[in-house]
Amino acid sequence: MQKVLTFFKTHRRALAGALLCFFLFAVFAAVWLTHIRGQGDKSSSWAINDQFHSFIAIEEKMEQRFSCDRDLLALSLVLAAENTGTPPEGELELILTDSATGEELARSTGDMRYIYNGWEAYYTTLGLDRFVENPGEAVEYALTLIPHYSGEGRLCVGYEEGGMPAGVSLTVDGREVDGTVALLGTQARVGGFLTRFYWLFAAGCIAAAGLLYWCYCRRSLPLHRMVFCAVLVLGFAFNVLLPPYAAPDEKYHINQSFTLASTLYDPHLPVAQSHIRDTIRRPSDQDALIQVDETTVFTWQHIARVIGRPNTDPTFATHTFDEYQVDSSYTLYWISGFGVLIGYWLHLGFAATLYLGRLANLVFFAFLAAWAVKRTPVAKPAFAVAALLPMTLHLAASYSRDSNLLALCFFFSALLLDLAFGPREHIGAKQLALPAVLAVLIVPSKVVYLPLAGLILLIPAVRLGRFARWIKGGFLALCAAAFLLNSGAAGALVGFTQTSGTAAAGAASLMAQEQAAPETDVQSAVPASSGEAAQSAAQTSGGAESASQAADPAEEGAAAEPAASSSAAQPASETAPEAADGAAGPAAANSFSTQEDLTCFTLPYILSHPLETAELCIRSVVEEGDHYLSTLVGGTLGYFGLDRPLDLAWGWIILLYGLLALAWLCPEEVGAMPLPARWGALFIALCCCGLAVLGCISWTPTYYETIYGFQGRYFLPVLPLLLLVRPKALCLAGDCRRGVVLAAALVDIGVLLNVFLAVVAR
Repeated sequence: MQKVLTFFKTHRRALAGALLCFFLFAVFAAVWLTHIRGQGDKSSSWAINDQFHSFIAIEEKMEQRFSCDRDLLALSLVLAAENTGTPPEGELELILTDSATGEELARSTGDMRYIYNGWEAYYTTLGLDRFVENPGEAVEYALTLIPHYSGEGRLCVGYEEGGMPAGVSLTVDGREVDGTVALLGTQARVGGFLTRFYWLFAAGCIAAAGLLYWCYCRRSLPLHRMVFCAVLVLGFAFNVLLPPYAAPDEKYHINQSFTLASTLYDPHLPVAQSHIRDTIRRPSDQDALIQVDETTVFTWQHIARVIGRPNTDPTFATHTFDEYQVDSSYTLYWISGFGVLIGYWLHLGFAATLYLGRLANLVFFAFLAAWAVKRTPVAKPAFAVAALLPMTLHLAASYSRDSNLLALCFFFSALLLDLAFGPREHIGAKQLALPAVLAVLIVPSKVVYLPLAGLILLIPAVRLGRFARWIKGGFLALCAAAFLLNSGAAGALVGFTQTSGTAAAGAASLMAQEQAAPETDVQSAVPASSGEAAQSAAQTSGGAESASQAADPAEEGAAAEPAASSSAAQPASETAPEAADGAAGPAAANSFSTQEDLTCFTLPYILSHPLETAELCIRSVVEEGDHYLSTLVGGTLGYFGLDRPLDLAWGWIILLYGLLALAWLCPEEVGAMPLPARWGALFIALCCCGLAVLGCISWTPTYYETIYGFQGRYFLPVLPLLLLVRPKALCLAGDCRRGVVLAAALVDIGVLLNVFLAVVAR
């Protein structure tokens, strides 16, 4: 017995790690048994025509010509019995042919007794004996139904009268009918892919937990390296589960990065030239199943199928697409742009190139976040936990400029705190060069973080020498000049101070309304007594996109397009990118916006209506406070503007705030940062938060009841500074910094599992 106890004591850390991995395996196995197993029949369908108000009986044969650009696994029609009291009996034969060549592509035969016989009409799915793969372009098909009756009952099919598009025709029993049958096409079934993908994801999470536990046990391993590993592996997991186009407004950031890469790739294009109203990519860099805002299991399946495909476009070939970008500045897109450029050089396909650009941003963020943890003399756990929040990781593993901006703000704050309160006693020009470069990058990118430059004032004068005041004043002057010289700065000032939002609405009104064809999950026994009922019965698995959803309203010069509703603001991410050159004028604005939309809470209006502004802020906190708290830590992930955003359970949000509380209360070296300096850093962070809120207020129409477009994630870049001031009596006794990082990683794994289940449930 003593030997057993000695063995357990000697290998307690290894056994604890094994127990942790076994516990995670048991959790993943239980989730698979209860939520994943049996999901192989989940199908993705899309409506060829989902409207019907009439029925027509089929005596001998029905032929429907239609065109589509999707793969076909099965076809669903609205079938019912003729109103004679006798259900149809016999076999129903389906034949699918190519209209142009007459080649038979697939067929199937079914028993008509299984067709629902009731007062409601239902979609009936007819499988195909062969998978019909689409070549990537619209193909005209001919669908033929031949009933072989064995009784007196007759079969009816639902169709919509009139309005037939070109190339579509309906023939029943040899006569043409002016209409189109209600027809849904099943393009994919998840099959066994979901189980394989789930266990691959589970194995990755268990391996990540084991790696981070090993880092936790290795006391000789510095904390910043543990943070680097955690951000990298967990960010990669978020990258996989929430693929490109899933982050807030990511499609516009993708357009920006691809355009920058294309100007470097194509020798005939000027480098980094502004293309705010169009996008440059390779000709084949488009995929309708990837370029959707809402992630589904079929998004995962399609990406896994195409990610290994090479690009076959000629070298240096580029194409201009009519798609908007975010702004005219490429400052925060060089990292992802170079990742895309490497994909161009390697002739990788669209999907692989998308992920390469995302991974470049993630590695850059992980490097700077870890460096920030290393350099800061105070609040190391706060910097670490802020970098490991789900919202931070989701943005870090995306094309959003917030990925680089978060990294730069974290590192800049840590660097200034190190210069002010680190071990260095004398600061020279070399030590100030890097903070100056970072400030010049941050300030023009988002003016709301301009107050961060005030951290230079915390450096004691004795460390800067006899010219301390001149050095600090020159640093602040440099930041102010960087802002004023930025092309979007003047637009931001004008947009905030003018008496109406004409310029903002004018820019927003030029946005093109792109609509993506929705996919639907059609299950058996879905009632559809009319076209509207059929549409409501189908379960949407991919939402429509709107090009009016783009940049953050807190960004300088970002224009928000007001909604038509006067009761409340639209979802938090629905904002529009501004044309930086300000070409949009009042005439364009008036054609899309009402005068009520153009009157916003600009600075003159705020000063003349303080009570209305106060009411707006109070009402926003009361009605949208939970949304602000949720979006700060990552309670809402994916594209925020969707009707069905990817929300986490509030239990995870509470755990994440508990981790922030632990990081806030972790002990550190006594006297590392004086209390007045802590309050000064807190004041600077609050100024950044205030500017972010004020920026959103300035683009809010005066008839709105809550602040337009505000999200808690705007506070992320200054979150560590907000946690600097804390009461000494509440500080924890022991050093738990490594434990907090490990706990944050384990909570992130739980969040990832929640994300997986939320996507599967769509």
